[in-house]
Amino acid sequence: MRTPLLAKEMEVVLASGSAPRRVDILNRITDLFLFGAERYSPDQVRLFDDVIGRLLPAVDAKARARLAERLAPIANAPGGVIHTLALDDEIAVAGCVLIQSAQLGERDLVAVACSKSKSHLLAIARRDRLSAAVTDALIARGDRNVLAALARNDGARFSSAGCRQLLERSARVPPPASEAEHKAEPKVEPKDRPSPDEAEIYRYARDGKLVETAAALSFMSGIPNDAVERALLNPRAEALLVFARAAGLSSVTTEAILRLRAADCGMSVEDVAQAMAKFTRLPRDSARRVLSFFRIRLEKPASTAPAPAVTAQ
Repeated sequence: MRTPLLAKEMEVVLASGSAPRRVDILNRITDLFLFGAERYSPDQVRLFDDVIGRLLPAVDAKARARLAERLAPIANAPGGVIHTLALDDEIAVAGCVLIQSAQLGERDLVAVACSKSKSHLLAIARRDRLSAAVTDALIARGDRNVLAALARNDGARFSSAGCRQLLERSARVPPPASEAEHKAEPKVEPKDRPSPDEAEIYRYARDGKLVETAAALSFMSGIPNDAVERALLNPRAEALLVFARAAGLSSVTTEAILRLRAADCGMSVEDVAQAMAKFTRLPRDSARRVLSFFRIRLEKPASTAPAPAVTAQ
């Protein structure tokens, strides 16, 4: 194997070579690794790890991104290099390995999720498989795009607390600031009066009938009645707001439901007003995605995916 010769040449390049020369030697060593990756022993892979790792700080982001793209799908890619690329501040570099690399374990992903940018979090959220510890970290720091990606990810696993927080944070996280993102998911204001479809639930809420209101909201949202009842009795209104927004309830009906639960939950007039402001900001498409995810989790057999609680205990 010609790696020792390339390593010697690398020492010369690092000492006095130009930037293009450093990129060239990196590409040549990477070519050599990829050519025989399946046949290399662990010791040989560690040698490549050392050589490529010493070159990384000497090349620009474009070269690092190209390296990440080539190594990310390789099962036995040099582990140290993969970890360095995953922690790169440039998402163009880190993105590929965060999405694809099998070299990144749960601890690595949690570390990135707790320290890097929202773009890094979004890349992790798109991995084929995610443990509950990783999704907990993503939910804690993620923006609406990260939460939406998690809700769509069939390979993601969630703790009961994580599932609950996903529902609650989806109601709290503000819509995107950029015009492009607004166009991608246009904001639809809630109706300001009850529709014929929701007349019954509005009447129940207005008349103070908690049990009947829960049953009607359960029917409209497709969420089990006991989960809706827990949301109605929870002092934190976020899960209830997701249910109402996804079901297409008007602001008038939603406010009636909030007022119905206000006395039991200790909500003041100001609390109701703040909750209604969240309801207005919550995009219906986002609420629907989270609700769809929640239904899927509830439908899974208890032996493989216990139904998570919606509200805090």
